[in-house]
Amino acid sequence: MRTITRKLSARDAIARSYPGWDKALADRMIAWLDYCGYTIIEKDQPHGDATLVPAPQRAADRMERTH
Repeated sequence: MRTITRKLSARDAIARSYPGWDKALADRMIAWLDYCGYTIIEKDQPHGDATLVPAPQRAADRMERTH
């Protein structure tokens, strides 16, 4: 059995959560998010800030904070 995958744009992904796939409302939501300082990043594009792993710290930095 072959699975058909469909890739949705950010606009379509937001629109599908509203009745009738309201793309006008999705456009307003994206504009509001942009106004608030958020950025929509496509899944295939790597983003440097999108990590849950903290950056490694130098041992000297850790020692300075503890004293």
